[in-house]
This record gives sequence, C-alpha cells and structure tokens, in this order.
Amino acid sequence: MISHWMIKGTKKEILHNLASISDVIFVGGTSEYLQGIKTELNDIDISISDLKLLNGFGYIHKNFDNAFYGLSGHRGFIPLENALIDIFIDKNPDYIMVNGFKCETVQSMILLREKTLKFNHEKLSEKSKHKIRENLDRLLLWSSLNIHS
Repeated sequence: MISHWMIKGTKKEILHNLASISDVIFVGGTSEYLQGIKTELNDIDISISDLKLLNGFGYIHKNFDNAFYGLSGHRGFIPLENALIDIFIDKNPDYIMVNGFKCETVQSMILLREKTLKFNHEKLSEKSKHKIRENLDRLLLWSSLNIHS
C-alpha cells in the first residue's frame, strides 16, 4: 500500500512510486520525458489495465474520451498537489525499459498519433489536431535523428 507522504511528493517521487506498480507503463509526454525526447514534464501520463492498483494515490476521476484511435476511451485522472496523473485504462502498449521505467516505445507513440489523425480526423477539434501533429512531428524528428542509437 502506498503511504500518504508519497501522494504529496514531487513529480519525480510520484514517477518512482508509480514505477513500483508492475502494470504501469508511462506513455505520451511522460514517456518522451523519461526517454530524453522532451525536457519538461507536465502531467504524468500512464497506461494501466486495472485501476485498483492506483487506489493509494487518491481519488480517481473517471471519464470517457475516444479521441485516440484504437484505445478504449476509458480514461481517468488523479489530481495531486504537485502533479496530475492522466490515466489511460487500456491494454498495455509496447514498451521498453528506460532507467527502471516502463516507457511506451517511440514507434508505438508514432503509430497511435498517425492512426488518430487518419481515422479520427473528423472527431478532433483543430486544437487537438494541431497538438497531435506537433507531437507526431517531434517524435518523427527524434526517431530519424536517433535511428542508429
């Protein structure tokens, strides 16, 4: 069980506490941050198949948002003092281990964004399309520069 002091920790402490849950995979911007693609960590994006594993972190607000093509649309979030945990309640995406963290692969993130833009184009607001395109462009550039890493 996660103790109360962990809930009030820094973003880095929260990352480490979440990483201790075997089912948690860091996705999206958090995966990019942990892999060195982004230099700033905003919210903490995770994928998990069983919300019960997060009970010690706080109340989980649930909602449905099927904007991302191929994901279940089941979402949740936990607002904490120093971070927002953004939860995708879904099957686990492809991941790699990076310094002890399960991180969604860059290729998985690229494919999700490409499919979302292609198949959910009409469902998305212009603001959402713009953000997804920016994320996709950043991932494609990083991938092309690190092809031999």
